[in-house]
Amino acid sequence: MTSYRLDRTKSAFASPRPSGSEIASLGTSCALFRGLDPQAIRTIVSRGYHRSYSKNEIVVTQGSEKRLVGLAVSGLFVVRRCSPSGILLALQTIRPGDLFYEMSLIEAGENQLEVAAGSEKSSALLFSVRTFRDLMAQYPPLSARLIEQMAGRINTLAELSFELATMKTDDRLRRAISKLAQETDQLRDGGMIYPAPTHAEFASMLGTTREVVSRSIIALCREGSIETSRQSITIRSAEALM
Repeated sequence: MTSYRLDRTKSAFASPRPSGSEIASLGTSCALFRGLDPQAIRTIVSRGYHRSYSKNEIVVTQGSEKRLVGLAVSGLFVVRRCSPSGILLALQTIRPGDLFYEMSLIEAGENQLEVAAGSEKSSALLFSVRTFRDLMAQYPPLSARLIEQMAGRINTLAELSFELATMKTDDRLRRAISKLAQETDQLRDGGMIYPAPTHAEFASMLGTTREVVSRSIIALCREGSIETSRQSITIRSAEALM
């Protein structure tokens, strides 16, 4: 296995290799591995370092050198950027099967973003850039899947930019809640979203800060559109969300 040093990481700790069930789950649900046989997937997994993180631990800090590519295995991670004044802007939520820091494969230099664990018991496979490039050469489907994933993220960012330019945060939050409810057939008075995204997850969906999301949720509750409780959102007026 290629060894490498992670620059400026915090207290991530090595954990046992992903279990057989975790590997099987990645094989069936991870778009990155589509088209690869189980043995190829096991080989790829064996080339990475499996690391576990507690909530809010940093995988790699903003400003460190681009030296790794990560693949989320369990829990979730949040891609964010910190302003000079200390405001954290959440940009994306990384779930099991998603890559992060894939731009390290294309360009060198400093990381402009950081990735932090967004839940307890989050874990990821970390690959050196050289190792991941070798794997892409050995398994061509990896390159195709990587291109597809990056194209999808570009489209998502384009849509987010359009919404930022044309919609207020409250309206964008209404739209996000409405979409989540519709996906689970709960877009009706009395419908419930459970488990609901955290304020930080909403922030990454909307390209804003957690503080801004909190203010918008309070506003929607006050006007009677929704009601919130621990890990859930109850829809009080579906019409107001549309």
